[in-house]
Amino acid sequence: MTIISEEQSIAPQKKESRYLKKMKNISVGNRLKKIEFIQEYSIPVIACSQPVGIAVDDNNDKIWIAATWVGYLVVFDPALKSFVDFIEIPNWRTKGIFGSMVWGMEFDKKGDLWFTDQVNNAIWRYFTAEKRFGMYKVPTKSSYPGQVSFDSQGRVWFSEIFGKKIGVINPDEAVDNTTRGITEYELELGEGGGDIESIGPTTVSSNGSSKSNNNTVWFTAVDFPEGGQIVRFDMNKEEFQIFDLPIGSGVPIGIVEDDKGRLWVNNHATNLFFMFDPLTEKIVQYSTSLPTSRNNTTTLPYWNTFRDGKVWFNEHEGNAMAYFDIANSTLVEYQIPTRSEIWGNISNALKFALDSKGSAWFTEWTENKIGVLDSKKLDDLPIWLSVSKDNIILDRKNPAGEQEESLQIFVYPNRSNLEEPVKMTVAGSISSSGRLWNMTGQFSEDSFHFHKKGGSTILPHMVTLTLEPTQDLVPGNYTLTVGARYDSMTYSKIVNLVVK
Repeated sequence: MTIISEEQSIAPQKKESRYLKKMKNISVGNRLKKIEFIQEYSIPVIACSQPVGIAVDDNNDKIWIAATWVGYLVVFDPALKSFVDFIEIPNWRTKGIFGSMVWGMEFDKKGDLWFTDQVNNAIWRYFTAEKRFGMYKVPTKSSYPGQVSFDSQGRVWFSEIFGKKIGVINPDEAVDNTTRGITEYELELGEGGGDIESIGPTTVSSNGSSKSNNNTVWFTAVDFPEGGQIVRFDMNKEEFQIFDLPIGSGVPIGIVEDDKGRLWVNNHATNLFFMFDPLTEKIVQYSTSLPTSRNNTTTLPYWNTFRDGKVWFNEHEGNAMAYFDIANSTLVEYQIPTRSEIWGNISNALKFALDSKGSAWFTEWTENKIGVLDSKKLDDLPIWLSVSKDNIILDRKNPAGEQEESLQIFVYPNRSNLEEPVKMTVAGSISSSGRLWNMTGQFSEDSFHFHKKGGSTILPHMVTLTLEPTQDLVPGNYTLTVGARYDSMTYSKIVNLVVK
């Protein structure tokens, strides 16, 4: 195996379009002043290899990336901090200036790599021990295969974004370059059930029970420009169960099940993500903090995964990696250093994967990079905060001046050398943008510096948030995301908000 530095490449240079030549002459993205939490590595091929899919091979601690425009599987060794192999995918096809999107990319229990291929309308398998490929054609034309997941029998489930179906591959029956071994199930909403434009990724679960008996596939269905459903497919009965989502659910994309059988879904048209309980059909919406990458935009939470009580997700336009600690109602977001001006100050971090140590690896589609949020840095936060109460009630019927409520926020330093200012931030599920529509939220201080008091001891800093509704604020149950931002990290607590 040949080790490749960031200045070299063993991949042949494909003919570049005018677009790619232009990309070479543009800076591959501005960067934040400090690089404390996230490290990035440039892929040593042409200026725009368009990396999308990413997977972790836990057997040898390597990171595998799908370079979609050049048609290579790229292998990165975290121990060496180098790209160690480029594996050419045979007969790879692209479309225009874009590669074939590889959204799903996972290793099975045998150590073989499965990944989707939009343009070829196929699912690939790379036999790592034999170093050979198998390509299995999806029967429905132009189906746009999305995510892949494995059940307890080793079968490969996948979603068809535009085929409006889910499919399953029996690896023992699959034959290279054919449709053999593939079964499809078409989603029909039924009479009066509306229409769907596409479906999202699949996640195979056990409905909250033992993972060894998993028999359920969950996925999302989207009706553009707004609306959608959560769909359950029973493998044994071969039946769909559809759960309608309320107006305002936007574009439900990322979906994952936690250890209690609840589903976590990202709304990829807003600032919001939400929890859906299939047993009660209860939905609780949450907002990320407000974005720093663009003005007047939303963070667009995208794909997600669950591990050790945390829901991890990437923020496409928020240009961040984030996790939500369910038990502690805490959201921590880490800004990605690269910010490309021509893409609106974002790096287009499209897909990510967690390694065995808990580090989050992600691809930067337009920036020809991969990045990592090292697990060793997760517990080394510069600040954290607590709040005076977990629930706030706003009564619009109270006389003017008596409607407001206040919340005390205590921001704690974890270091003695914090030189940058701490900036306070508040967002909420009241609006899809995360902003506090039809109510005001005012901090006693928008930002502050920590100063040593009484010798070397640094005391927590208290900031008060005052909230006041207008008569136009719709009554209901919401959540607030109250945070403090230090440099490239934001630490937030979720507070329940009831409006009467």
